[in-house]
Amino acid sequence: MAWFTRSSRLTILTAALTLGLAVNLPSQVQAQLRTASLGSQLPDRWEFTAPRGPNGESPVNRDSGGTRSPNNKDCIPETQLNPSVLALAPSGTGTTAAEYPTISWYMPATRASQVNFVLKDANQRQIYSATYTLAKSARGFTPSGIMSLTLPAFTNLSPLKIGEDYHWEVALNCNDPTDSSDDIVVEGWIQRVAPNPTLASEIQRATPQKRVALYAKEQLWYETVKTLAELQRNSPEDPEVVEAWNKLLKSVGLKPIFSAPERNTLSGRN
Repeated sequence: MAWFTRSSRLTILTAALTLGLAVNLPSQVQAQLRTASLGSQLPDRWEFTAPRGPNGESPVNRDSGGTRSPNNKDCIPETQLNPSVLALAPSGTGTTAAEYPTISWYMPATRASQVNFVLKDANQRQIYSATYTLAKSARGFTPSGIMSLTLPAFTNLSPLKIGEDYHWEVALNCNDPTDSSDDIVVEGWIQRVAPNPTLASEIQRATPQKRVALYAKEQLWYETVKTLAELQRNSPEDPEVVEAWNKLLKSVGLKPIFSAPERNTLSGRN
């Protein structure tokens, strides 16, 4: 099991947002993307395979967003309870071509002291764990926003294997760090797939907007979310990006998210 080091990348990306995805056109007609809006290039629905447990069973009561714990008013202000912590993941298994992908979730303003991340293999064996201290404002809250974690390649965590399902969980620790009974937990599933051989070269030549379309065309959920989140962070007032965020959420049955226009970077500990 690999534990957190301070170089692990975990950030909060914030601003008013809602989510959406993109579908790419073939390279022969790339010029059309210059005039088509980002939202118009997005699929209305994504298709995902159901995650499987170690014995081939599907998880029960698994909905998009993946929240498994009740709201905790001591942890999250009452005005922030809807939405609560939300996995930016579908009800099925999202795919990635990355050996060490980026995983994202939404976190409302919270009094929680820390957030715990766990990655498990298809047999539910824990293979990576990290704990992050949440930086707070003068009012004692961590601001709301999108939190993203890129799995670290510099630890003894092996690259994700192609074709295998992995299960990730995020727990917002609300009270005693030694007591997880009141934690708010979100979860998602991820599978690495073999990338399209031409995708890497196309991505290198593409603008961020076109990258969203390219990733979505290949059904690479986690790359699409990461790239669109970066667009939103850099252009939070762009109506085209906001439209795309809306469509991404709607495409997997998630409700729009609204977050405060603050930014924060988290520090972690072993």
